[in-house]
Amino acid sequence: MQANIDSHLHCLPRRAMKRRASDDACGHVASASLQPPTASQDVYKDECMWCFDSQDTPTGVAVCMHCFLAGCLAQAHAGRHCEQTGHALALWLRRTPKPAAPITRLAVVDVPDDERYDYERRIVCMACDTKHGRELRDVPAHIQAVATAIVHATSHAHKTEVHAWEEDIVPCAHTQALEQDAVAAPSLGGDASCARCELTSNLWMCLQCGHLGCGRAQFGGVAGHSHALAHYEQTGHPCSVKQGTITPEGSGDVYCYACNDARIDPALDVHLRALGVPVATLSKTEKSSTELQLEQNIQFDFRMVDDDGHAMRPAYGPGHTGIQNLGNSCYLASVIQAVWSIPAFRERYGHDAWACASPWDLECQLRKLTDGLCSGRYAEGEAPRGIRPAMLKACLGRGHPEFASMRQQDAEEFLQHLTTVLRRESHPEGDPTRVFGYVLEHRLQCTACRRVRYTEEAVDVGVGLPVPVRGTDGSYEDVSLFESLDALVAPDTIQYTCPSCARSVSATKQTRFATLPDVLVVQAQRFQLVNWVPQKMPVRFKVPLTESLDMSAYLGHGQQDDEEALPDEGHVAVDPDAMATLSSLGFSDAQAQQAWHATGGDLEASAHWLLEHGPSVDEGATPLQTLEDMGFSRAQSRKALRLHSDLEAAVAWLFDNPDDPGDDDTDAPTATQRLGTRSPTTYQLMSFVTHRGPSVHSGHYVAHVRDDAGWVFYNDDKVVHAPMHGTASSVSALSDMAYLYFFRRMP
Repeated sequence: MQANIDSHLHCLPRRAMKRRASDDACGHVASASLQPPTASQDVYKDECMWCFDSQDTPTGVAVCMHCFLAGCLAQAHAGRHCEQTGHALALWLRRTPKPAAPITRLAVVDVPDDERYDYERRIVCMACDTKHGRELRDVPAHIQAVATAIVHATSHAHKTEVHAWEEDIVPCAHTQALEQDAVAAPSLGGDASCARCELTSNLWMCLQCGHLGCGRAQFGGVAGHSHALAHYEQTGHPCSVKQGTITPEGSGDVYCYACNDARIDPALDVHLRALGVPVATLSKTEKSSTELQLEQNIQFDFRMVDDDGHAMRPAYGPGHTGIQNLGNSCYLASVIQAVWSIPAFRERYGHDAWACASPWDLECQLRKLTDGLCSGRYAEGEAPRGIRPAMLKACLGRGHPEFASMRQQDAEEFLQHLTTVLRRESHPEGDPTRVFGYVLEHRLQCTACRRVRYTEEAVDVGVGLPVPVRGTDGSYEDVSLFESLDALVAPDTIQYTCPSCARSVSATKQTRFATLPDVLVVQAQRFQLVNWVPQKMPVRFKVPLTESLDMSAYLGHGQQDDEEALPDEGHVAVDPDAMATLSSLGFSDAQAQQAWHATGGDLEASAHWLLEHGPSVDEGATPLQTLEDMGFSRAQSRKALRLHSDLEAAVAWLFDNPDDPGDDDTDAPTATQRLGTRSPTTYQLMSFVTHRGPSVHSGHYVAHVRDDAGWVFYNDDKVVHAPMHGTASSVSALSDMAYLYFFRRMP
């Protein structure tokens, strides 16, 4: 077994080797109680737990043979682990990639590590030498067996990597309870075509009746006219399988139009044979939807050359470290690059990761991330490898149905999630997410009595700005940031039950900024639903690149001296005599109190209000209970009532904002915290995240970040200096089509 290990090794670092050949036997070997890792145990052997040093770095890593955690030598994490735990023995590993074989297909193949790398391996004692590890020669067979088991164990990182290329697809009620018609399927050979057009590719066969129709047009020039979708809309037959993806084993790319998602048909081979499809004779000839999505992600055309064909100048050193794509993780990489360009985040997490209680803690992984991005150790040489934050992704996605998966995600949703998760952490030195926070001012004015009500809404991060689509056939008018901001603060007319007028009237509502954040995040919302799928519209969104952004025109000013406030039902004292009078009219105490609050404590108006609304008033239900009974969550109902004390207006807001998560008492900041300030009001664009692709759940994300020398372009682990103009990946070319913009407040 020892020979098996040594066969992959040439030498340890020369300094260490000179003094190891004549070393006496290590006294820690006899006392070591080791067991090989079981199949269920994770083996962390690719990368240090506390930094991004790995088997690929010159000094390699030392894998603890007691608990199977890897530590580096360069930053002394392996030695510190030994001192802390008493775990003396480790397997030192270093690897060099072999020339990669050409890719012939996109299918995932679990290639053995020994076929991908040349290895150097030694059993060492970290207790005898905490800096380099003391090489052990003649070790007992049971220790050799543990080392061999570590070598052959699938690493935690590789398990994650393989899973990264697999989409989480599950069966549904429609595939599990599929009822088929007794109709023979059409031919699925090369002569097959859509029943409604002449397309011979991207064909989907209905699993209920055998109808063959073309799918939707897809990335990469895959044609389609959605005739399979039209068949579902006409017949209600939900499930189809893609021609060319069916294998002799009875698997294939199945889509359920009723669920509007990819699904698994557990009995696909049975269903195909029932339609007369010769499953055993078929072979996979087309890419699946998952393969097409992956291809789009990793091969999107972000040019890394200028217009003259010269390679763009690489960026090296501290602050210019790329992030490797973990498999559909470009959304994470681009957002992280933009956020960690903000000093508050670098300062908050710029501490030694070793001081954390556990390497699996989010705090540890955030410190590890900050060191990896800012130290410059992983942005050196002609081909810097960047960092691979797999453990950070696992920590951020823990317990979340989307971010725990390996599917492509929306960058803005991830930013919201990141902010929420970080805000829950302990911040003795200050919460860095507060740089995003601000307060909105909502103004409501009755057009009859002219009275007003002002409410405030605390916002964690970002403002969504709709980008109007004007034009057709790919020719769309440009839209400026200022046009969208003007639309955001423009007054709107609504129907409103005025507590002062005691009747339904027209009212104007207007939203402005009560305070401004230190970092203003703008989301350009240029999506439309096409065939049930949110698709981006290619509308250029013009933002100031070199000039400043002045937000003073969008600030609210609160209630003015010449404005009279609408009565607030929550602050009107109940008059017992008035209650008695209203009760004498035949109304209950609950009805009388609600009328009293609704009209601001006016007896005559309360009587009129009861005559109009009394019979429909739920005597026992509070407004919060009423909204919950309508099917809204407590968090959504709480927010609606905070923004609109009038129940009718609250209901209208809920129907207008069905996807708003509402107020969470434990997580959401309150307006009283006064997030943000009113000045200064001048901003400069500091970074932006651009997305290429038809939908937020496919395509590819990249980031541009401004630094002291200009702009830097981050395309996963590829980092180059970005020119202002002149290339397809220049600042001017991609800023117009960006998805998220980060503006920093100027002093």
